[in-house]
Amino acid sequence: MMDSNDIVVGLDIGTANVTAVIGEYDTDRGGEPVLKVVGYGDVPSEGIRNGIIINKEAASGCIVQAVEDAVNMSSRDVEEVVCGISGEHVKGMNSIGVVRVDSRRRGEKPEITEQSKQEAMRSAGAIPEVPDRETFFVMPIEYKVNNQGGIKNPIHMYGNRLEVQAHIITASTSAMRNLKNCIDRSEYGIQNMIPITLADCKSVLIPEEEKAGVMIIDIGGGTTEVGVQMNGATYFTGVVPIGGKYVTGDIAAVLKLSMDIAEKIKVNRGACHESLVDAKETIEMPVTSGSFGDRNISRLTVCEIAKARMWEIFSKVKRAVEDAKAMQYVNSGIVLTGGGALLPGASEVAEEVFKIPVRIGNPVGFTVDIEKDGKKIDGEIFANPRFAGAIGLAQLGLDMKIRGQMAKKRPDMGMSSPDDMPADVGDGLFKKMGKWAWNKTKNFVKDF
Repeated sequence: MMDSNDIVVGLDIGTANVTAVIGEYDTDRGGEPVLKVVGYGDVPSEGIRNGIIINKEAASGCIVQAVEDAVNMSSRDVEEVVCGISGEHVKGMNSIGVVRVDSRRRGEKPEITEQSKQEAMRSAGAIPEVPDRETFFVMPIEYKVNNQGGIKNPIHMYGNRLEVQAHIITASTSAMRNLKNCIDRSEYGIQNMIPITLADCKSVLIPEEEKAGVMIIDIGGGTTEVGVQMNGATYFTGVVPIGGKYVTGDIAAVLKLSMDIAEKIKVNRGACHESLVDAKETIEMPVTSGSFGDRNISRLTVCEIAKARMWEIFSKVKRAVEDAKAMQYVNSGIVLTGGGALLPGASEVAEEVFKIPVRIGNPVGFTVDIEKDGKKIDGEIFANPRFAGAIGLAQLGLDMKIRGQMAKKRPDMGMSSPDDMPADVGDGLFKKMGKWAWNKTKNFVKDF
């Protein structure tokens, strides 16, 4: 289906780390296509705060370093990346689009075509323009034909009225341009730009969860990204402007420590649920000045500080999802990803807040073939929620390349390049986005 030399790169640009994963086409035991990870790079972030580029030179340096580390490990050449979009500036909303379907010939019944489907999507995307915001992702939830709902793909159905409920994701225009410019400075092209919650869903969810309805919570360094999916559709995306670094900051502030020492305590001895801590345990902590030697503090005290902030994060997430009336779609539970999910007790605190099952989400559905210093790297290194975004981005990039190959062989699949778009695609909301945004959306639209 694909040349084995086709390379995909997932690039997760976070507040705490920039992570790049290089993969290529492989098959599982059943012959189904899967991502084979052949290299990765993971470096601390600089010039990035809460998903926003605040120093292009520093951020570009991190991107180059992460990708080059992956390139050196894999011995592959990289030309483009699939970049994750995250941060407080990313917002999601649901919208409805309706179009009339006319018969192509007199006397014939009106039949839904690919053009009808795309017109309905454009109608759903025709939301009021807001300064410094642009739509960069549009995904169908369901279609209705003559008011009959629950339809995933209306093509070739008969009816004179087509309605689509779609989920639209918008982002700050300036933030997107700064991110794109930052990657351009790194001399890599952009295969696609994708909301990080979609990448998380791709890499960590199992089919039963996704079908029944699930919430994914990605606890990053500066922000917490949230998504709700059910039966192949996204019903909610949102962002809470608090992440793991706020837990570190609280520990540092309360215990009068530097951020570096507080981070080490959180990572090495931290927890956020009292059931995991012995009240008699203590932690030796050097005073920041170093002039008074070491001092001991109860590990339970550190746990209480961390729990208060984690409780706040999950409470804000719950409030946002409830306000959007999206909790009704969360039937199978919650999956936690991101570096913040590694804090022991995170799932226990989330269960107390939401009163439903919670698990930690490690990436699945890929193989690993990496050598370092002449030795095979154990694929278990990626069984870590911190890699969910980068691996999911690479998996989605592979899916897009496979669909692109299939579209070339099967023209009936619909538009396969920006040049195939209708001439009026620039009307209304899409005028300022043009071919760039539509190219980001159309591959996902085809799946429904």
